[in-house]
Amino acid sequence: MRRREFIAGAAALAACMQLSKQSGLLTPANGAALLSGNPLPTGFYNFTGSNLANWQRASAAQQRGEANAIVGCLGDSTVAGQGAASNELASNAKSKSWPTQLARLIPNGSWSSVWGDNNVSAAAGDLHAFDARLHRAGWAIINTTASGTLCGGSFQGRPSPLAQSFTPTNPIDTIEVWYARSPESGRFTIDVDGGPPLTTVDCTGANAFMKATATCTPGHHTINLRKTTDSNDVYLTGLRCFNSAIKEVSVYNLGGCRWGSADFVVDGHPWNTLPAVAAIAPNLVLFEAGIINDWDDHVPLSTVTSNMTTVINALKSANCDVILMSGAPSEAGVYASYPTQAAYVANMKSLAYAANVPFIDIWGLFGGTWNSAAMNDPLHPNQTGYALIAGYAGIAILDPSARSLS
Repeated sequence: MRRREFIAGAAALAACMQLSKQSGLLTPANGAALLSGNPLPTGFYNFTGSNLANWQRASAAQQRGEANAIVGCLGDSTVAGQGAASNELASNAKSKSWPTQLARLIPNGSWSSVWGDNNVSAAAGDLHAFDARLHRAGWAIINTTASGTLCGGSFQGRPSPLAQSFTPTNPIDTIEVWYARSPESGRFTIDVDGGPPLTTVDCTGANAFMKATATCTPGHHTINLRKTTDSNDVYLTGLRCFNSAIKEVSVYNLGGCRWGSADFVVDGHPWNTLPAVAAIAPNLVLFEAGIINDWDDHVPLSTVTSNMTTVINALKSANCDVILMSGAPSEAGVYASYPTQAAYVANMKSLAYAANVPFIDIWGLFGGTWNSAAMNDPLHPNQTGYALIAGYAGIAILDPSARSLS
């Protein structure tokens, strides 16, 4: 077994053992199977060894030091990280979310990106506390102008001399900012540490979802985004920063709180979710699809299937591989019954085979019933539960040629 596979397997096994000791959530047999490498353990379906070809190529190029590889984690609040700590929306929970924990399992993995999520704020939280690397000055997080924006919101630059600031935890020399271009938008600058602008970006023009790039001296920096005082508002969806000397696996947390499958197919503008994800073009997307909100809202299974199929096809057309992944069990009686939840999970599994994409049954791996040891509340996992999900995801992506037993 290669060392990188052992790292992820060991992390998942540790989480399994911790939960089984606390509550019997998973049996020791299931936990031990996580170290078997290839073939994959029970709970992993339709991993054929060939339906992650794009990810295999990207991962190999990253390991050779030729290019960065990008993993997008697309889903609802349980992807965003809500519930990762006891103060679920204002606790730096992003650092404890499963995408962040996944990045830490991957050699040269990085979570050095931030994406707007208005619904965190709408749910009485604060994205700037939810992700402590982000510092608010004069900017708001909104979705009123750009409804359906990736992750549910944009960072809005209003008439103010104050900056939106982001301090990644790793040394950087390259900054990428994704923004909405429109006829009524203005301009913004990018600087580091309060120095002179590295570049000025004009957001005025025909509707488009655009990326601006700036470079700086390698090191630890605070990135400042400032709207110019003589222009209209600007709308930024997210930013990523990295060290170009190190080819990393960038893990994007693209979770939008309270989203169901219908929110991922919005495509009226270039910055809406579906075209935006296709434009960003990760090499691999782990798509949770908002399944827990769909079963809570009683969305018809046929509608869920149609929505997920639309997303899968759009990502495939952008040469992005997809792994479907169900959510953790919600508490029955508070949310949908367990038979109802099981039906949505079975529907997702059937779609995975029909679309020839892999599927990780997180719901089944968690035992098919809500368990307090892994959960912060009736809906959201806690840090331990997210660690378990990260371990399962790590097993799937660290050996893209691995095959499932079924």
